[in-house]
Amino acid sequence: MSAGMGMRFTIDGKEFDHRRTDQAVRAGAMEEWTIRNTAPMDHPFHLHVWPMQVVEQDGAPVTEPTWRDVVNVPAGGQTVVRIAFDDFTGRTVYHCHILDHEDAGMMGVVEVT
Repeated sequence: MSAGMGMRFTIDGKEFDHRRTDQAVRAGAMEEWTIRNTAPMDHPFHLHVWPMQVVEQDGAPVTEPTWRDVVNVPAGGQTVVRIAFDDFTGRTVYHCHILDHEDAGMMGVVEVT
């Protein structure tokens, strides 16, 4: 996740495009995603449909992993989440939960097949 001086909001260096699949996942998979934030401010990360289990914050394991709908990714830091892609298939989005940032392009598409 990054926000440049010109206020360009991106994930993986790309602004949102609903036609593009940014993450392809196999149904039933358990994945760990490392969400890095290169911006000078925190960004709350939200994934539609599947809850996320926070397992690491800024390189330190979380002593009691917790399930979240939104996880904070600190400025200049990273958060590792575990996601069980069970129960549902199809396309949905993940994005910064600051809606102005989402609207400015900080969103991606995940497709589970």
